[in-house]
Parts: sequence; structure tokens; C-alpha cells
Amino acid sequence: MKSGDPRRGIAGIPDYRDLDVSGEALAAARRMEDRAEAPASAALFEELVAPLLEPAPERVLEVGCGTAALSRRVARRLPGSAVYAADKSAGMLSYAAYTTERAGDLENLRLGRWDATVPGEFPFEGDGPFGLILSSVLVPYLDDTQTAALVHDLASRLAPGGVLAFVEQDLSSDSVSFPRHDLFQRIYAKDARDLDTTMALGLRPLLRDAGLTLIPRRSFLWTDEEYLPYTRGLVAGLADAALHDGRITPEERAEWEETLERQAATGDFYYGLVYHRLAGRSGGRTITP
Repeated sequence: MKSGDPRRGIAGIPDYRDLDVSGEALAAARRMEDRAEAPASAALFEELVAPLLEPAPERVLEVGCGTAALSRRVARRLPGSAVYAADKSAGMLSYAAYTTERAGDLENLRLGRWDATVPGEFPFEGDGPFGLILSSVLVPYLDDTQTAALVHDLASRLAPGGVLAFVEQDLSSDSVSFPRHDLFQRIYAKDARDLDTTMALGLRPLLRDAGLTLIPRRSFLWTDEEYLPYTRGLVAGLADAALHDGRITPEERAEWEETLERQAATGDFYYGLVYHRLAGRSGGRTITP
């Protein structure tokens, strides 16, 4: 989120809530595509999402799709299934349409604009219930009340035996290797993060309250040991927020960047973040994919 965000306090992490208003949709789309192109993203898909695609659901919905990178992977894996991807940002959807058209082989992927906090504006009414509903890193941009309402709404859109799955970042787990620990602590400032109770593992009670049978949690450690573009932008943003808030000096901001560059050159760079898959099944027994 942006530094100084009074509702979140997750300084330095990009804010994707109002991209059309802020004019940052294109920059955000490029960041999302950088993340999708990182090798860890493909590995995350295989570990957390692919097991939910067998047997193939007839219809799949992704909520908060951004550039639809996840939906593109699903559509390629399930050419015989209908895949729907929704986001509230017109700018994001424009980029998603561009990437989908450029791919050329995704006729089973359909895009629609939807603010997930407004159920009445759902763009795919009449297409039938969904065998799988996915959401990836959407919850940090909602408050607890909105998240609870969304879980109940999405659960109501499931076909019998359908699965609702959230792939969420555990923001207490992110880390970067840095030799000067005091500087690392001031840049990351985890003790100052105001995290909602429904984020990540906090989704489990909501899935249960929505009448779903919980699927065992599965976790994945997303890593970058090459200092790839997505990670570069992320750690730079954290340092810029720390500088803006007065937690570090300009000299320390330069030291941060120079040290990470040096570590990348010597093969000593490391960034890691745990993702959790929290999921529940409608009207079915507990499963272990």
C-alpha cells in the first residue's frame, strides 16, 4: 500500500484498490505481469491451483483478476472449460484484453468488469454456477466486513460440490536477505503493519461460516534468488516508503539499493514470501488436493 494509507498502514506495498482514479493502472499491470513471468509464479500455480483443476470444472471464475495472468494459465490448462475473469479496474481489464488477444489461443476466456463489493453488478449472471471460483491477493484491498460479504456471495455462486479458493500472501512472512539487520527492520517495519483479521489464514472461519467444507490449507514459498523486475520494484517501494516516513536516511536508502545489487551480482540475493491457499467445497466432503 502507499505510505501513509490511514486504513492499511502496509507502507511501500502497491495499492490496487482505485487504479482508474489514481491513473496507475498501466504501471500496476506491468508489475503484475512481471510477477506472473517470474519462475516462482508458475511453480505456485502448479502447487496451489492446478490440483483444483482435476477433474476439470465446467466453469471457472477468477475474482479480482488484474491482468488475468492466472486466468490465462487456467484457460490453457482447461481448453474445454469456460473461464471467466472479473476486475473492477477498466485499465486492468484493457491490459488483460490485450494480453489475451496477443496469446491468440484463449477463446474460452471471457473478461468482465466487476467491483466485487457490489454483488448486484456481477457481469456474468445467467451463465450458470461455477465449479471453481478463484481469488488471488484480493483480500488485502478489502476491509473485514467487505471480505466476509464477498465470501458469502461467492459461496452462493458455486455449483454443488464446487470449490471457492483464495490464494493469499502471508505478509508476516516476507523477507529479503540483507546483512545490516537494523536497516532491514526499519525498511520492512512489520510491527507497524495494520493487517485485517480476515487476511490469509483468517479466511478459514469465513469459509466455514459460508457453509463450505474446508479443504486442508496448502502453502507455497514464493522465492526470487535472481533479483527479478517484480522483486526489484517491490523492495525499492518499501525503501522509498521508509525514506518518506523518516525511518531511514537518504544515505541508507542508497546503501539498501547498492547492497542488494551487489548481492545479486554475487548470487547472494534472496527474497521470500509465503502464499496460503484457503479453500472450501460446497455441499461436499473434505478433500485433500
